[in-house]
Amino acid sequence: MADAPKRDLVAKKKTCFFCDNAKEPSFVDSQSLRRFMSDRSRINPKQRSGVCSPHQRTLTTHIKYARHLAMLPFITKV
Repeated sequence: MADAPKRDLVAKKKTCFFCDNAKEPSFVDSQSLRRFMSDRSRINPKQRSGVCSPHQRTLTTHIKYARHLAMLPFITKV
């Protein structure tokens, strides 16, 4: 097993969820915003979520809007 050849693992490039579906992030749609948050209610970074830079910027502002309107929690109790 130790001498088994290593496979060339090529990471699949993530594509932007919003560019693929031709939609924009909205603070009203809290279910889709939860997809881009961790289990501790933190906003996932661009590398983890796979969202492009312009959509990541608007996504963070809309998550913050939803938090202030009490649609999303600021923190999750553990």
